[in-house]
Amino acid sequence: MRDKNSANTTQPSGENDFGGVGDFGDENVKNLSEDNDASNKQIKCSIDSLNALPDCLVIHILSFLDLEEAAVTSVLGKRWRYLWAELPKLEFYFWGNSDEGTKKISDFVARVHRTLATRKGKYLEKLTVRFPYRECFSSDVDNWVEFASKNKVKEIYFNLSSTEDLYTLCDMMYSYPSLTSLSLGGCILNPERKIEWQSLTSLEISNVDLPQRVVEKVLSCCSVLNSLNLRACWGFTCLKINSPNLCKLRVHDSDEEESEDFLEISAPYLKSLVLSLYPIERKLKLTNLSSLVSAHFRFAGYTWDPMYEDVLGNTKEIFENIQHVKELELGHELLGAIAALALDASWQLPRSTRKSLKINTFIDGEDYVTAIVSLLESSPDLVALVIDCDDPSGVEDSWEPPARDDLGCDLLHLKTVELIGLADAVLGGEPLLTLARVILKRATALEKMSILATTETTEEFVKIGQTLLTYPRSSPNAAIDFL
Repeated sequence: MRDKNSANTTQPSGENDFGGVGDFGDENVKNLSEDNDASNKQIKCSIDSLNALPDCLVIHILSFLDLEEAAVTSVLGKRWRYLWAELPKLEFYFWGNSDEGTKKISDFVARVHRTLATRKGKYLEKLTVRFPYRECFSSDVDNWVEFASKNKVKEIYFNLSSTEDLYTLCDMMYSYPSLTSLSLGGCILNPERKIEWQSLTSLEISNVDLPQRVVEKVLSCCSVLNSLNLRACWGFTCLKINSPNLCKLRVHDSDEEESEDFLEISAPYLKSLVLSLYPIERKLKLTNLSSLVSAHFRFAGYTWDPMYEDVLGNTKEIFENIQHVKELELGHELLGAIAALALDASWQLPRSTRKSLKINTFIDGEDYVTAIVSLLESSPDLVALVIDCDDPSGVEDSWEPPARDDLGCDLLHLKTVELIGLADAVLGGEPLLTLARVILKRATALEKMSILATTETTEEFVKIGQTLLTYPRSSPNAAIDFL
């Protein structure tokens, strides 16, 4: 073991820590030197080539790098020192934990300030800042908003995650006519005067109390808003959207019981709806969705039972108001409720005109197959079907025939089917085999069935595939692809 001064000890001539130079040979040393010279010349030529480019092209090249990677180029020379700061998009991410000490977060905040201070470009398209907010940084965020407003930044993304403090949006943000896209996480909106977001087309708000009056003011003051995303927000009960420009709506309830007890959505011009609803003690009402083309529904949370009356009621509300929707995607949480309703003789899934159906599911039992069969039976115009199962091993160790294992009608228009991850080798390939058999029997125009079976061994996969290939096909053109 060396002492701290041993690094200065003179070694015998021609030796180093890896042995004597003679071990390499004089010729090898010469070759290494020549290789290094060639490599250095190549690097110099590359830098010279970049230096020959105009600033606008160099900045465009740097835009493909992360901000920290682009900043490293400042060591290449005087010209490069501030070029990285003129990127059209500046994105700052704090990668530590939310419980990091204030000192480390302060260093991050200071770095954002320094970068913005060196900003010399005339145009900045996007500013992104994500860090664990503390109340002591309120004035810093205000300064960033002021910088963005003065420089007419078009897109702002502030994700100020915090378990304690929330940032209250400063008044300057509400008077921002050049803003086109805004994403706010953990930011309190409390506008005292009119909101001037005349150019805003995309708005996302997350993790904050959002009173009904604020929602109404936002909707009334954003005339060209095209996309609205409310994620883990609470405090509002009604989304009445009358603007013909607002075509996309996403509402994601928290997985916890924070939402209000009622949610009404009325939007006659809406084209796309994604709704993740906490279904307990929260009544859903869907009205006037006549223009809706695409919809994605799931239920949030894991502490409820699909047999709960609230869950069944919200499931009915969804399907009774989306018969006209052409593209439907469902989360696995709805299948339990659909299965319960499918076994209830007093109610049936309404007949729909949907063309595309995607089901993301865990198959938790035979009843889930009954739910899928009921969905197919209510979709006589279906053209494309995808069933994506993350974990087929979630079912029991034994398989009983489901209550419904056939359709009461043919699927005359179904052409493409994707069945992903549905085969459980322990259950002899179920529930894949039952679903594939039903579809092959009833899809008279089927062109292609693609199957991705994630079995542990090739023998299991071959056995399942051989069984499937014995099933009769009502379509003479049906091809089966194993992926």
